Amino acid sequence: MSLRDSDDLDGASSPTIEDEDEDGSRNPSDSSSPAPAPSVAAAPARRWRDVFWLLVFVLHLLLVGSALVLLGLNRFRKADRLNIDRFTNITIGGGAAAAPREAEVVAPPQREQGPSGELTETFWPFYGAAAGVGAAIAGAWLALLGRRAGQMMKVSVHSLTTYLAVISVLCFWGKHFFWGVAFAVGALLQFLYVMSVLDRFPFTMLVLQKAVKMVWGLPDVMRVAYAFILIMLCWMVLWSFGVAGIVALSMHDSGRWWLLVVFSVSLFWTGAVLCNTVHVIVSGMVFLVLIHGGQRATSMPPKPVLKSLQYAVTTSFGSICYGSLFTAAIRTLRWEIRGIRSKIGNNECLLCCVDFLFHLVETLVRFFNKYAYVQIAVNGKSFNRSARDAWELFQSTGIEALIAYDCSGAVLLMGTILGGLLTGTCTGVWAWFKRSDKVLMVGCTAALMGMILVGLAVVVVESAVTSIYICYAEDPTLIQSWDTEFFNQMSEALHQRLQYRSARAREGDPVWAIKQSTISDLLGLSLNFFFILPLMNSVGIHVIEAPVLHPVAEGLFNFVIGWTFLFAPLLFTDRRRDRYKGSLDLLWGCQMFLTNVSPQQEVVHPQRRRRRFHCWRH
Repeated sequence: MSLRDSDDLDGASSPTIEDEDEDGSRNPSDSSSPAPAPSVAAAPARRWRDVFWLLVFVLHLLLVGSALVLLGLNRFRKADRLNIDRFTNITIGGGAAAAPREAEVVAPPQREQGPSGELTETFWPFYGAAAGVGAAIAGAWLALLGRRAGQMMKVSVHSLTTYLAVISVLCFWGKHFFWGVAFAVGALLQFLYVMSVLDRFPFTMLVLQKAVKMVWGLPDVMRVAYAFILIMLCWMVLWSFGVAGIVALSMHDSGRWWLLVVFSVSLFWTGAVLCNTVHVIVSGMVFLVLIHGGQRATSMPPKPVLKSLQYAVTTSFGSICYGSLFTAAIRTLRWEIRGIRSKIGNNECLLCCVDFLFHLVETLVRFFNKYAYVQIAVNGKSFNRSARDAWELFQSTGIEALIAYDCSGAVLLMGTILGGLLTGTCTGVWAWFKRSDKVLMVGCTAALMGMILVGLAVVVVESAVTSIYICYAEDPTLIQSWDTEFFNQMSEALHQRLQYRSARAREGDPVWAIKQSTISDLLGLSLNFFFILPLMNSVGIHVIEAPVLHPVAEGLFNFVIGWTFLFAPLLFTDRRRDRYKGSLDLLWGCQMFLTNVSPQQEVVHPQRRRRRFHCWRH
């Protein structure tokens, strides 16, 4: 079903497309009826989707909220008010019955952290400051969106690596080696990613500037973002109350960290749900503006934002809860792999290994991608079906090549992380002067709060970007009528990306035309089988010198061989293995051969894409 078919419907609701979702046919009266009439008749047709995940999320809120209240009240104005320390002392003692004398030795330090010293209100102000700083950064981001958006995004990209490195040095200086290494690795990955996609930033900034132009002209969208930031702050009041009680608990640091991880995951999911709810609302509004040719068009339905909000928090809320669990992690992994893949060059063996991981992630992206939220806003489908339909639309039109080239999501994520780090740093500095032994706990959880609040501001731009791509794939004339210059720039970029992919697409060399470099790499990987030859060289046995190869290629090569060996017990213990003579040798040989095969790079019908592209141009 074409999204364009919802042109004459009440936009954000557009639920009439649900008719096709259920029985595969369209109501023929949709195209002939006046605009308001189908909207009213179609509204009840939208059904509740992914209800199971809606119930899971609501149950999660109830359980987590109750636990937070209990943990916060336990040390509010009175230590161990609810006698919870009797359970935490079990985890602290861990073997007290077996070694009573040892328990007596460690008892004094535990009393030093015990009930008499720390209360919830000792740490709650830190989180209040974190919420205030995070909200201020989010508000400033939205306020400067229309004036300094380009500069803000450039600062985010180029400052994040330096900021991570500085925090890493401070962690080493404070003798927190684990966190120092973690931030150092983060800084290195950030630097490598930026360097690998540096040539894509001009097009990325162009798309982001046009998205900012779109949302800045929709004041209702900005009000929605501010409203959801306020809702998130209300939940954070309760969350920080309970987390402050956890930090004040009389238990070992490892137990506190585990509790903080659990409640941080809960906060992340809750924040992701609110961000994606804003995503659905804004996507529906942007889609309406592009369909009707402007917010002030006479064909625009009344109160479109309220209608979109209604569906986002009712029938489509289960789909939002479901998608919020997995989408962020998969997107981040995909960005990193794509950045590495673009800089491999002509190393075919390494390209083969990275392509294997790339296609695995692409399979996940097919069912979990952010473009599903536009389909949810417009059609009211379930999350998986929306994600699949959006991805198939991109694949069939060739727009996927342009989306792969665009780094707008990664740039916005960098801004979100930088906002969270600033929040965590401000809170951590205050905690350092007040309670230096708890600075890491307070700083990390405060950084998460800041990331979520800034993410609620950033998501309005990301929603506009996804809606622009969906509309361009569905009907490029929508973009052309909105901004002709931008349409020409996107069309030119798409043409270049399709040419690039066509140039890289190949059928694979025949046996008699394999390149010498490929043969050398394959022989080298075979000689380094399970690193036996390098280990022999390292102890002084130099019958054959081990070739020097890329460590990632060697690691994945040996991983696949190890995976093949896992089949050995099943094959050799099969009582009927003699029933098919030679089958074991054939299977083993094929699996071993797969480790030396460089798969074709798959490009879906580049000629058909180009033909459709030229049709759009004319």
